[in-house]
Amino acid sequence: MSKTYQATWESLTRHEAPAWFIDGKFGLYAHWGIYSVPGFGNEWYGKWMHDPAHEIHRQHAERFGAPADYGYTRFIDGFTAEHYDPDEWAALFAASGARYAGFSLAHHDGFGLWDSDVYRWNVGKMGPKRDLYGELAAALRARGLRLVAPFHIIRGFNWFLPGWNQWDQTFDAAAIERGLAEGWELFDPDYADFYWVQQTSQFEDFFIQWQLKVREVIDKYQPDMMWFDGGKFRDDGYEETALEILAHYLNQAGARGQDVLVLNKLPVSMKYNFHPDFGVINFEKGRDRPLRYDRPWNDDMRIGDQSWGWVENQQYASGHTLLSKLIDCAARGGTMMLSLSPMPDGRIPAGQRDSLLEMGAWLRWNGEAIYETRPWTTHSEGDLEKLWHHERGHKFWIYDNCNADDRRYTQSKDGRTVYAMTLGIPSEPVTFEALNDTVGIERVSLVESDQPARWRQSPAGLTIDVSQHRFKTELAAAWKVSLR
Repeated sequence: MSKTYQATWESLTRHEAPAWFIDGKFGLYAHWGIYSVPGFGNEWYGKWMHDPAHEIHRQHAERFGAPADYGYTRFIDGFTAEHYDPDEWAALFAASGARYAGFSLAHHDGFGLWDSDVYRWNVGKMGPKRDLYGELAAALRARGLRLVAPFHIIRGFNWFLPGWNQWDQTFDAAAIERGLAEGWELFDPDYADFYWVQQTSQFEDFFIQWQLKVREVIDKYQPDMMWFDGGKFRDDGYEETALEILAHYLNQAGARGQDVLVLNKLPVSMKYNFHPDFGVINFEKGRDRPLRYDRPWNDDMRIGDQSWGWVENQQYASGHTLLSKLIDCAARGGTMMLSLSPMPDGRIPAGQRDSLLEMGAWLRWNGEAIYETRPWTTHSEGDLEKLWHHERGHKFWIYDNCNADDRRYTQSKDGRTVYAMTLGIPSEPVTFEALNDTVGIERVSLVESDQPARWRQSPAGLTIDVSQHRFKTELAAAWKVSLR
């Protein structure tokens, strides 16, 4: 019999992360929307095009016209998804080694990528006139992948306003006066239910629609996990609604016998979206993630160097960078969620596909060292400082410079096997210091081929002679250390 949850934190915090998520380690999602049509700047294009102080405002005027002549909703027609093949996406996601996938149902701009019956600004009613999310959900489940439903729209009220700062609720009054005088679409009452700015709408109405959208996705698609960007979830007047929706999600899933979870993001505000004991803690790009965390956690990152969405001339993280992060997260008891950047016609750029397939090939041969593992007594060896980037008082984790000098450990659930890995292919004997002669070792072999390794133990550690190995990839090396 499934648990029944009440709409209280005391009840909801008793929900535990399902084993499939802890064991699966790796998932994918995507930032895909009408912001990808101009292909410039980032996924906040719709906001910045209305800010006269921003470069995107100038670029928009030169390429398309002033906001009064070419409003943001004009990009809906360019979001064709004509080459979108959900079966092809699902096949790629499975080949990458991901265990769950999805895409952002709506970013801060509010345009929905599912066929919604609770509001008009969605792909079922406009643009491609297809249920893009529903099609992917079916394709993923046909391949045995779980479904994630990410939502960004709680931050959408006043988001388009020039100079809007959600933390202190301020904006650029002069720019707004200019927009009103020039007749920007942003302030047209006919578009009030899209832009949701205080000049033409009320937050209370926005919040009611937010509830309807989230409940519709829960009931219609039955996602295996949900993720929400930062918002008013803990504020007076709104927390009760958030509690009701979370309880509804968990109870509906429990009645079906479905094990689900909610990612609980730590935003820049350093205040968790929900009660800090609820759900799986989520760190964006590793921001402010501690060295160790004694409960399930997730680290999400984008594949592009400029934007979460597709923009022209963007560089993509290599398979080596992605795998290094995944291995490091697994070693520390966490999981990784990677966001892709599809093009407006539904294609996933070759550079993104190549990196995914590189990582997927390694996981096919070495996945035993990642999936269904747990942290060992030692997580890592090597230089940690190079993994950290400090910016504006926050610490981010980065993995661009990992190599064979970086060593990581995981262990099997039964504790009888330790997996020792290097985040690169060593050209000289490698020593794993934590596996010194106080640890009883029976056998050491290369995970990808089960080829026995030449090894010796000393007080300095386990030293493996790599000269006889022929590695299948250049990304990382993994050895299976069977304990006595």
